[in-house]
Amino acid sequence: MLLILLKIIGLLLLVIILVYLIIYFKYAFVLNIKSKTIYLQKPVLLSNNITERKSVFNIPELDKLILQENILRKLAYSNTTIKTNESFFNDSDMQSNYYLIIVYDKKSNTPLLSARYYFDKNLIAKCIKGDNNDNSPILNLNKFDEGELFLIDRMSANNNNIIYRKYRNYIHLLFYSQLYICNKNAKFIAMARKEKFEKLLTKYIRLGLNIIGTTKHLGKEHWVLLGDNKKNYTNTKKITLVNMFLLSKSVFFKTK
Repeated sequence: MLLILLKIIGLLLLVIILVYLIIYFKYAFVLNIKSKTIYLQKPVLLSNNITERKSVFNIPELDKLILQENILRKLAYSNTTIKTNESFFNDSDMQSNYYLIIVYDKKSNTPLLSARYYFDKNLIAKCIKGDNNDNSPILNLNKFDEGELFLIDRMSANNNNIIYRKYRNYIHLLFYSQLYICNKNAKFIAMARKEKFEKLLTKYIRLGLNIIGTTKHLGKEHWVLLGDNKKNYTNTKKITLVNMFLLSKSVFFKTK
């Protein structure tokens, strides 16, 4: 009887070890993909005419990641129709401290997805006014308390990276989780370039953002949208869970 019991326990342990190994090797990417919000100083122009971006807390590891993000942003917008200049990539248009969200591969320190955001109302007003400098405001910023509203832009995806392409949904979930954790009660403005099939606009609306107007920004027509962080994060989780369910269904329940 004792021998049979020991055999059963041994088989159970073997099954547990096998399941653990399968989960580990199949989902080890979860341990390697990290997200981080970096608080940056207002960029400084150095004597060699190079704009320096540094974290407020002056941590060398973060500054290396910031430098890598600059490379990612240039790569992401290399073929864009948006009118870009150096300030688009080095953030020299920032007049105060701001934030940078980066989702990255921990092993290689390679950024996979990034965006900056800021609470500076003057800069937000200038951005949503656009190139036409229209005096009619899209949104009354005065109705928001300090720290209640931010604008997020320069979203850059590492589309050529195999890790990004393979785990895109998980990477975006990490991105929005980071945004929510740091700004739970805030609202935010995002802008979506007008395009033929409006894929970006459709995505934002699906996440819960509302169109509040349009503007011409950097030579390109954009939709201006207002989002609520709690609502946006909840919808992101729902969409990601549905995608993961459909993926698992296709893997485990294949039909002829």
